[in-house]
Amino acid sequence: MHRTQIYFEELLFADVKRQANNLGLSLSAYIRKTLEKDLEERKKNPQTLDFSDFSGMWENREISQESIRKQAWK
Repeated sequence: MHRTQIYFEELLFADVKRQANNLGLSLSAYIRKTLEKDLEERKKNPQTLDFSDFSGMWENREISQESIRKQAWK
């Protein structure tokens, strides 16, 4: 197991400590379980990127090797 040190804002630390106590877990065990749960959820539901704002942004523009070379060597 790896040991690390993290810093918490006072209010967040109090909430985390309270929740760990409510569940009957040590602070470390609660933090590990919470992180494991979050990472597992992210694996199940990977975030998809929304590129719809960029759709069509290159319409009506000449994009060819030649035009790019001309711009690059100006």
